Amino acid sequence: MEKLAWSLLAVAATLLAVKIINYGLSRLIEKKQQEEEPDSPVSRDLIISLGTLIKTVVFYSGAFAAVLIVLKIFNISLITAADAKIMGIMALKVIGIVVAARLAIKLGRATVTQIFNKKLMKGGLIDDRRASTLASLLKNLITYGVFFLAGLMILQAFGVNTSAILASAGILGLAVGFGAQSLVRDIISGFFILFEDQFAVGDYVEIGGIEGVVEENGLRICKIRSWTGQLHIIPNGEIKKVTNFNRGHMMAVVTVGIAYEEDVDRTLEVLKKECEAAKGDIPALLEVPVVQGVTALADFSVNIRTVARTVPGEQWATQRELLRRFKNVLDREGIEIPYPRRVITYREEYTGEDAPQAAKPQE
Repeated sequence: MEKLAWSLLAVAATLLAVKIINYGLSRLIEKKQQEEEPDSPVSRDLIISLGTLIKTVVFYSGAFAAVLIVLKIFNISLITAADAKIMGIMALKVIGIVVAARLAIKLGRATVTQIFNKKLMKGGLIDDRRASTLASLLKNLITYGVFFLAGLMILQAFGVNTSAILASAGILGLAVGFGAQSLVRDIISGFFILFEDQFAVGDYVEIGGIEGVVEENGLRICKIRSWTGQLHIIPNGEIKKVTNFNRGHMMAVVTVGIAYEEDVDRTLEVLKKECEAAKGDIPALLEVPVVQGVTALADFSVNIRTVARTVPGEQWATQRELLRRFKNVLDREGIEIPYPRRVITYREEYTGEDAPQAAKPQE
C-alpha cells in the first residue's frame, strides 16, 4: 500500500507540474500575441502553433517521467540508467528537430504570405489570382523541403546512414527525371509564365497559331477558347511565342477605298468629321481616330487608312463599327466606293431576220 500511495503521489505531482508549466506557457503566448505587430513575419498563427507544440511535448514528457518514477518505486527496471540517458538524448534531439521543422515551416509560410499579400498585391505588382497560385506553390515547396530535411536529421539521430538513402534517392530521381522530362518542363515553364505575367485568364492571345480567350492558366497546361467555340489545351512547355492582345492599348485599323474620280481632300474631311462624332458614340475609343491619309493607289480604288486607339480586347468591335459608319457617311455624301466590275459582250453570227441590230453588253 505504501508503494501504491507513493506512486499516486508521484503521478499527481507530475501532472501538477505539467499543468503549472502549461499554464505559464499559455500566459506567455497570450502576452506575446498582444505584443506582436499585425504585419510582423512571425504571425499570431505561428505563435499559437509553436505554443501548442511545446505544451504537447511537455505533457508527454511528464507522462513518460511519471511512468519511470512508478516503475522505480516498484523496483521494476525495464531499462538501465545508461539506456535511459541515451533514450532521453535521442528523444530531445527528435523533439528539437520536430520543433525546429514546424517553426521553419510556419515562419516560411508566414513570410511568403506577407510578401505576396502585403507587398506585391497591395503595391499593384501582381494580381490576386497569380499571387495565390505562386504563394501556394512556394508554401508547398517549403513544407516538403523542410519535412525531407527533418526526416534525414531524425534518421541520423537514430544512427542511420543517410548517405545511402540520398544516393538511392538520387538514382531514383534521375530515372524519374528521364521519364518525366516533359512534365517537369511544363511545370517549370508554367511557373515562369505565371511569375512573369505573360498572360492571364480572360486575355485574348495567340499561341502557336491558335487564337482565343484564356480560360485557365495552370502550372502544367493552359486552356484557350477560340471564338468558334473550340477549347485548345496547350502544355506550357510547348509555348514558345505569345502574342497578347490585352496589354496596353490596342489599335483598330480601318482602310476604305474611294473611286479615282472622287475628290480625295473632300473625302478626308468627311472621314475626319465622322471620326470626331464616333469618339462620343463608341466607349472603347481612347481618343479621336486619326485619318492618316492615302496609303495606296490600288487597281480599283484610292485607299485611305484610319487608326484608332482602343481599350484592350475591343479593337475588332471598334473596327467593325467604324467600317459601318464610314460606309454610311460616304453613301450620304455621294462618294463612290468602287468595286470590281466585269462587262461581257456576246457576239454571234445571225442571218436574215434573226440578226441583232447591236451587241448588248451585260454587267
